[in-house]
Amino acid sequence: MSTLSQILLSQWQGIRGLTYDYLGQLSSEQLELRLPFETSQSLGYQFWCMTGAHESYLRKLETGAWQGFACSLNGVGKITPALIGEKMREADERMAELLAGMDLEKPLPNGQPAYEVVMQMIKHEMHHHGQLINFLYCHHLPIPASWQDEWALSYD
Repeated sequence: MSTLSQILLSQWQGIRGLTYDYLGQLSSEQLELRLPFETSQSLGYQFWCMTGAHESYLRKLETGAWQGFACSLNGVGKITPALIGEKMREADERMAELLAGMDLEKPLPNGQPAYEVVMQMIKHEMHHHGQLINFLYCHHLPIPASWQDEWALSYD
């Protein structure tokens, strides 16, 4: 694995680890929570979007072109934090395998360097962390210790 792959995978694992910490404290019922405005998506939607985006970006890395958004959580029945975590871990394993054998500096067929796709994954996950923080404060959910440290969050 190249140094660039190692660095980006390490960054991904750090951000995704925070996601797992948050997800691990949720109940299935809390996935239905919404923010107090009419067009708010649910808390569960945030995780659905993170899962599907990661899977979709991995397909872009594998094929060299955007194949559209698709999420493995579609059509699986009741979505639970455990199921979300399972699908996220499957994508994480696939990502580690893919990055181990890929030259991230090599451009994809569209001319975009492959490392930029990994950076898009990281930025997308961080965007949703901002959304998740809104849910924490709005619904007074417990703040995971890792989030207190990483994002300097507290109820003080």
